[in-house]
Amino acid sequence: MTASAKEIERLDSLKNDKKFVSKAFWTYNWAIPMCFTRERMLGLSMTSLMLNVAEDLYPGDVEKQKRLGLNHCVFFNTQQGLGAVIYGTCLGLEVERAKADEVPNEVIQSIKTALAGPIAGIGDSLIQALLTPIIISIGIGMSSTGSPMGPIFMFLAYTIANGVLSYLLFRSGFRLGLTSADILVNSGVKDRLIPALETLGVLVIGGVLASIMNVKSGLIFTSGELTVNFQTQVFDAFLPKCLSLAAALITFWLIKYKKMSAQAIILWMIPVAAIGYFTTLLA
Repeated sequence: MTASAKEIERLDSLKNDKKFVSKAFWTYNWAIPMCFTRERMLGLSMTSLMLNVAEDLYPGDVEKQKRLGLNHCVFFNTQQGLGAVIYGTCLGLEVERAKADEVPNEVIQSIKTALAGPIAGIGDSLIQALLTPIIISIGIGMSSTGSPMGPIFMFLAYTIANGVLSYLLFRSGFRLGLTSADILVNSGVKDRLIPALETLGVLVIGGVLASIMNVKSGLIFTSGELTVNFQTQVFDAFLPKCLSLAAALITFWLIKYKKMSAQAIILWMIPVAAIGYFTTLLA
């Protein structure tokens, strides 16, 4: 349903509302280190951001505010500093979505998922592997004579550099989200773009899954001089990480068809892992 002309005008004013952008940025900034779970990773920090601006997007409409929070209460993970651009982009898209629902939630979720992997790769290389070691090495040099300036410098340098970079990226992402939404609504590519983004999102999640899951078997068959390591000589020879794939498919089946919660599955994994370890079925 399209919002009234007055409401659209109010939402448009958020584009240049520095107070609104700053409020959203500080919510993201404080939620990132606090709202982190193994089930949803940074998904709760995105939810926290959206709920903090829900009243600005849907004044007095509790149901739409709930829906906004639930839409983003899903698995999401990226590099926290450079990831500010994704948070800003999603916020910009949600502002446009509040006008008339012409930006489907599927597009927002697919864009969020598609950006997560590349941003994480760049952020890990730039922040963890480059900026942080440089700041630490300078701090260590300043503290070599026992001066307290080393740790003080490290704290201030990292906080200021990361804070300024995150804010600029968040603000740029917010404007990018508004522009992207306008293009999606007016260009007519929405129906073709959604499947493409969903496919890209699935590929990104698949890549993340393959990198963090590592289910292995410890079974070794011995007969005389013959020794067969099932993991390296059977499973890996047939299909590398096939046990990880099987575990992922079983988890998907339990969630989709058995309606099991993530918490219940995690609790079941504990005894399965213990039994697998002591019987060498799993390593």
